[in-house]
Amino acid sequence: MLYSGLEILAGDDEATKRWKARTVTDLIRLRDALRQANQPGLPSRAPDPDKRRLRIATWNLREFDSGRYGYRLPEAIYYIAEVISAFDLVALQEVRADLEAFNRLLGTLGPAWKAVMTDSDTSTSAHGERMVFLFNSTRVQFQGTAGEVTLSDGDRLFLPDSVDLAIRGGIEIELPDGTDLTEPAKILSEKRADGGYNIDPAALVDLPAGTKIVLPQGIQLAFKGAADEFAYDVVNGRIANKRLDLKTGKTRKFSEPVRLRWPSNMLELGSQQFARTPFIVYFQSDWMKLALCTVHIFYGSNAEGSPEMARRTAEIRALTRSLAKRASAEGNSDSDSYFMVLGDFNIKSREHGTMAALEDNGFVVPPLIREIPAGTNVKRDMYYDQMAFWMGQGATSPHTHLSVSDAGVFDVFKHVFREGDDDPAGEDEAYFRRRMKDVKREYGDYREWRTHQISDHLPMWVEIETDFADAYLTALKGG
Repeated sequence: MLYSGLEILAGDDEATKRWKARTVTDLIRLRDALRQANQPGLPSRAPDPDKRRLRIATWNLREFDSGRYGYRLPEAIYYIAEVISAFDLVALQEVRADLEAFNRLLGTLGPAWKAVMTDSDTSTSAHGERMVFLFNSTRVQFQGTAGEVTLSDGDRLFLPDSVDLAIRGGIEIELPDGTDLTEPAKILSEKRADGGYNIDPAALVDLPAGTKIVLPQGIQLAFKGAADEFAYDVVNGRIANKRLDLKTGKTRKFSEPVRLRWPSNMLELGSQQFARTPFIVYFQSDWMKLALCTVHIFYGSNAEGSPEMARRTAEIRALTRSLAKRASAEGNSDSDSYFMVLGDFNIKSREHGTMAALEDNGFVVPPLIREIPAGTNVKRDMYYDQMAFWMGQGATSPHTHLSVSDAGVFDVFKHVFREGDDDPAGEDEAYFRRRMKDVKREYGDYREWRTHQISDHLPMWVEIETDFADAYLTALKGG
């Protein structure tokens, strides 16, 4: 950590002197908390002469950074950096396209800290987010392999909205006589700032059998089958002289090998992939090779039975299935690593189907994480953030083994931007209301505001052993 920016200089005005002094006081309190080895939820900082351990964390930094409640104050960057520095390797979610705040964070962490990240995702559902790994290069080495995880062939998300036909200028349909459309309970959802409404993407209307659609220019008939498949089925005609007779008439019926071919600009296939593309990076610490995949799974809605919940569950299951194939691949050097998924999975509860999907395909959430008594959101009642290791067949190494020695969730708001029992005199809120006047900003809800300065998620972490030299040397000795 580099703290030189907190030095009070001769030219500082009174407001600057106040925030610097306050930040120093808060950092001392935060550091004291982080070095308490036996306090629940805190990573151990005590040296262990017999074991070397790697501390891995995941943290969704809410809209890092956006001006929704004002961009991050300098003290918020220091607090976030102090927490990150307690670990060795951290997966970050919701880092935005603009890296100004991230670069301030990286600079505060100091030269030993490095980053590997994706470009900002430009898809509508990704909100311009990046997937990021921060790591302390004195403890962790980047192995040189990184990539985004995309789905192919049978792994794609073939959900109800996987293939939509979008016709420019709108759709014209003709209903069978005596039929009508039954409207869903809700078509319009949230009201926009401009006074209009966003259409609820979950709104679906069943079309009665026999509905006809007027096709636009550019649609073609495509023939996929063998010639004999058409022999008696095309407009009651036959294939003669190796040419297909399409006959005449206003109404024609074709057999299954005949398809409608749509121009690519009329097909929407986005939901066959992840809403935000997962990012896998290969690291090594001491003897441990790790393939870490960080994710921010689609949220949408918490309503059971909704298309959004179905998509969320399907994304989690598709991810573990795809990674399990990599982890078990023979002849692939990357499969020598221990595979781990970590990030914001939007798990509804430990008993929910979203958690079951995470533990499909050989992935297991370590018992020490399952035993954490509360969630990872600020209210501690949601279990969105998770970590899981692949424990399928072959998930071993001749010289190493996966040993989780500790795990927890660190509640940063017990030490900075405090409220309630953690700040009974209301000192923090009163100070930062004064701070807002200094920077000419306003906010109404202190509890909400602080989540835009730090986050509405808390960091989850796990500690694993990395030094297996004694076991290896003992094996060489023959006992």
